[in-house]
Amino acid sequence: MSINLKLTSNDQIALTCPGSICRQADHPQITQEYLKKHYQLNAIFADDTTQRMHPEKRAEIFLDYVFNDNIKLITTLRGGEGSADIIPYLHRHHEKIKLVSPKFLLGLSDFTSLLIYFSQHYHWPTIHGPSPVQFAFERVDEPTQQLTMDLLFGNDQGSGLHHLTPLNDAAREEKIIEAELTGGNLSIIDISIKDVWEIDMTNKIIFLEDVSEKAHKIIRTLKYFSRIGLFAHIKAVILGDFTCDAIGCSDEEQETNKQAILKTLSSFAAHHHFPVLYSEQFGHGKTNLPLVYSTNYRLQLGNQPQLTLLK
Repeated sequence: MSINLKLTSNDQIALTCPGSICRQADHPQITQEYLKKHYQLNAIFADDTTQRMHPEKRAEIFLDYVFNDNIKLITTLRGGEGSADIIPYLHRHHEKIKLVSPKFLLGLSDFTSLLIYFSQHYHWPTIHGPSPVQFAFERVDEPTQQLTMDLLFGNDQGSGLHHLTPLNDAAREEKIIEAELTGGNLSIIDISIKDVWEIDMTNKIIFLEDVSEKAHKIIRTLKYFSRIGLFAHIKAVILGDFTCDAIGCSDEEQETNKQAILKTLSSFAAHHHFPVLYSEQFGHGKTNLPLVYSTNYRLQLGNQPQLTLLK
């Protein structure tokens, strides 16, 4: 799939919280004002951003955005937990959604469930990347923001990942792989199994990241994916930032966990025949470059590996 959609000035976009609500009640308005001032985008939002409600009600709000032809982008303001809970209510309208003109979906973390669902069922241009609220509060770096907005406005000049570290022999072999991309948050992908939005990794390059998880939980999930054959027909795996800033951990504990995670990821790579690479350019950190689902990328392996979006 190629991206045939782009934003323009004065386009309307939707800010939503299909899972957890915003941490502060003024975050939607601050983000709305920021997007208008810096990008001339007209953002709208509803009560799902600040009020806890049943998943069916959150789904109704999300569907209003899906069926609104004036909206070009739906983006989450928060990760947290609960986005997958609205999918059964969305899927009731499966046939009607298929008739809707595609929109951008942008987000990360818990929003992974909706990114996978809309990319696989409807072939929408869904993007794993930063939330605009992170722009407003300077929680991501300038290249992340610039590349994300360039991608949305159709000004992309070859986005991807240009700082990759090979973790096994297969990744060090001089080779080019061209394939579609899928993946996202490891813990969320774990709960997709046997659901209507179960991830399809066949013949794809997989990207994985997570936040606030200990090393033993990460390797447990990766080994589970291997046992059930989820990695059986993939092209490669790119492991991203597994930020370990769990609540309650001291700096020393966080550093110990980070080293344990890196050791775990290297061990995972050593036990598989497909290329496994590592990057700190996507995840929950300050750098979180946009990655587009179900879209062709070129993965250059060898001494200077990089991942590049194909036009």
